[in-house]
Amino acid sequence: MRASTPKAWVLRSPVAPERAQALAVQLGISHTFAALLANRGFCSSVEVQDFLEPNLDKLLDAFTMRDMDRAAARIWKAIDERESILVYGDYDVDGITATGLLTSALARLGAKVSYFIPDRIRDGYGFSLRGVEVAKKRRIRLVITADCGITATNEVKIAKQHGIDVIVTDHHEPLGVLPAADAVLNPKRRDCAYLFKELAGVGVVLKLVQGLAQYRPGSLPDDFVYEHLDLVALGTIADVVPLRGENRIFAKLGLERICDSTKPGIVALKEVAGLRAKRVESGHVAYILAPRINAAGRLGNAESGVRLLLSTEPSEAMTIAESLEEDNTMRKKIDESTLEEALDQLQALGPELPPAIVLWSDRWHPGVLGIVASRLMERYHRPTILIAADEDEGKGSGRSIPGFDVCQGLQECSEHLIGFGGHSYAAGLTIRADQLHSFREHLCSVVSERLTADDYVPKLSIDGPLRLEDCNEDLVHFLDRLSPFGLGNTEPLFIAENIQIAGSPAVVSRNHLKLNVRQNGRELECIGFGMGHLAGPIQSEPGRICIAFVPTINVWQNRARLQLKLRDVQIR
Repeated sequence: MRASTPKAWVLRSPVAPERAQALAVQLGISHTFAALLANRGFCSSVEVQDFLEPNLDKLLDAFTMRDMDRAAARIWKAIDERESILVYGDYDVDGITATGLLTSALARLGAKVSYFIPDRIRDGYGFSLRGVEVAKKRRIRLVITADCGITATNEVKIAKQHGIDVIVTDHHEPLGVLPAADAVLNPKRRDCAYLFKELAGVGVVLKLVQGLAQYRPGSLPDDFVYEHLDLVALGTIADVVPLRGENRIFAKLGLERICDSTKPGIVALKEVAGLRAKRVESGHVAYILAPRINAAGRLGNAESGVRLLLSTEPSEAMTIAESLEEDNTMRKKIDESTLEEALDQLQALGPELPPAIVLWSDRWHPGVLGIVASRLMERYHRPTILIAADEDEGKGSGRSIPGFDVCQGLQECSEHLIGFGGHSYAAGLTIRADQLHSFREHLCSVVSERLTADDYVPKLSIDGPLRLEDCNEDLVHFLDRLSPFGLGNTEPLFIAENIQIAGSPAVVSRNHLKLNVRQNGRELECIGFGMGHLAGPIQSEPGRICIAFVPTINVWQNRARLQLKLRDVQIR
């Protein structure tokens, strides 16, 4: 099997010492903490306080988003006149949470509302012609999309021809002409003055909810937005948008709501995932909770995810959560077999990695392609697109790396495609089967023109060197205040050099590396998740090593101890 691409360690450029010193004095913190903040771009104590203590008062005015006034007016008209409203959502976590949030808000406002989530295989992505048919059958007068619709120009036109008004809420990149909808809420519109452009789909829906409440003061309880931040955090973190600006407020406060939530669906979801008694962090959302919500949309009916989030009965919620757990178990098995086949295909292409990885098969399930594409992209640091194709056409999912906008890349290859959409790091496409080879050649050519050899090297951004003797619980608690971590706010990462191995490294659980390290008399335990393959090389070359790590506190059987979470190891 082809080895993964080694990582390059890139040290953040240290800022002028006087800036760190000023922060240390203003905030009353150690120079180590102040240097960390300064190197991450913080210039003043006010910036730091705003970041460490996000609150809803810092949210932007919803009516600075283009078309918010039109959207609010049309929805209130529908509520007042008892028109039937359909929330049409996407089938991923962002779309499911956006659908749940908007449906809850409209119901609370007294609307006559229902929802619909398309089938990934039968209906495909976005607001479709079948969506129009569903709206006609339900005698819908107003459709509101959630996390989709920005490219549905033809579908919106046909809906309007049938007397169905449409409001689009989306965060994906607009491609050319906007749909002729009654309102289009998308901060990425070129003519939208909204200052924060990186909202997830559920974030755009939250702004719509704020706009509806602001349009008619007193129509929603004052705490409605706060009480539903658990849904906003789930969708925001799962969709891998930058966790800064408003997204940080949603994620930070929303994770607290997930921990304290009394919603039967959230409680049941945590229960089946083994998280009910734990503090839920961004990693739990991304790798444990979100995949379970996603599972139904990948293999079955995504509406069960919405039913879970809207459930008011604990027994019903637990039944749905257990079903999602079964779907997720099956999804993992399909993931593994698809990844093995994809790796075999990649190996068969030759010894050199192509500029972009484009693979297809008639045996692959469309619902898992995004996950497997992510794993290949992370392993080989190449833009990656996987396609489930039959003899007529294929449906694919793509993931990309920093420096290459996959959605823009697809636009340049659009002559080969039936349709596509997405954003910089993730996209979906539909393609005729006879265009697969030419599409791969064209995309590889586009990628080659955009990227240099250095772009193909995955990089670990290192905050700085840290001696083992300086690792302590105070540091861990300070780093925790910078969470939640993700795109745009990466987890602080440190390096320690000239490290000795104390004892023998071991492989535990599912390929995790466990070892003790020593530096200047200080010995600490390390855990490297998914790094079991390094145990042999470390054992066979028992010299000094360098480690890239995050200091953490591991709690096991009610005992807390300092532990280093490894991100990479260099054997020298």
